[in-house]
Amino acid sequence: MPVRDTHANRRDVLKATGTAIAAGSLAGCLGSVTGGGSSTVSITLGHGIASEEPLWLMDAMPDILDHWGSAYEAEFKAFPANNQRLQAFQAGELQAGTSAAVTAIFSTNKGLPLTVVANITQEREDTFHEKFLARPDSGMDGLNKESLEGKKVGICAFKSWCDLWAQSAIREVGLVPDEDVELVKVPFPSMGEAVSKGQVDTAIFPPVFEMLGKQKHGLKPIFSVIDTVGWEHDLMELWFSTQFIEQNPDVVEKFLQDYSTAVDYYNNNVKESKRAIHDAGYVQTPKETYVSLPNYTHSVQPLTESLKKINQLVADMGWIEEPVEIDNLYNLEYLP
Repeated sequence: MPVRDTHANRRDVLKATGTAIAAGSLAGCLGSVTGGGSSTVSITLGHGIASEEPLWLMDAMPDILDHWGSAYEAEFKAFPANNQRLQAFQAGELQAGTSAAVTAIFSTNKGLPLTVVANITQEREDTFHEKFLARPDSGMDGLNKESLEGKKVGICAFKSWCDLWAQSAIREVGLVPDEDVELVKVPFPSMGEAVSKGQVDTAIFPPVFEMLGKQKHGLKPIFSVIDTVGWEHDLMELWFSTQFIEQNPDVVEKFLQDYSTAVDYYNNNVKESKRAIHDAGYVQTPKETYVSLPNYTHSVQPLTESLKKINQLVADMGWIEEPVEIDNLYNLEYLP
């Protein structure tokens, strides 16, 4: 397929010209000389394995972009977990990456030199947002004390975005996490079976796992992540090394121009974009199943008010001592 050939050739050029990122450099400002004699900045970007379609589209369909291959070359690397991306960043392997909004707040609280520059995924009422699913015979019905008291709730990881919304739900109905309700770590692929077999009473489900939970295990939604706090919110953010931004502001601006192009293209051509993403190897779900899955909201502009609320929420939960300085969390001046 032509899209895949372009992608593969670009990777070959990167390897041949020796633009692999050197460990130990958080700046990551390495250049390669192209055929025209101009300097092209190299970016290694760490991404996740779900919910980041417009970003992946940049790599899957670079021909729709204006600056990829001229102002910068980008190599995308997959990391299943947020903390793995941050570890790679601290080791000097990444100049940019993605993280859950709550993870970006943790990173800012720890003083990591990274800055949120754009949004990737949002949970909005009129598009897909995660639901908590339960067995039809569970007796759980809605977000209320009777549904949750004494129950086990499955989460993907502790102090993660799914832990955040699970604890928000528990607190919302007047219960205490880990006292009145047990939180149990369960990998996403195992959640449907865990709920079906009663290992946990409910769990949070992203799109493909929600589909499987409903179709394979007959699970039903009882409430959503938006119900837990009452407001829409950012799910995933795009960040750059703060030092990279300072040294390459024009490159960051052009990258975000291309990213904005990819977001618009994806939103206007969802099925075509998903097929290209699948062909580029970003998704292992059968292609037409993946294409038919519901979509999150994708926007370059973060929901800044929701970030402030999440910032306060994690402080209220005791995950950080006090809210982070919001000016240290994000810088949106490079968005087109």
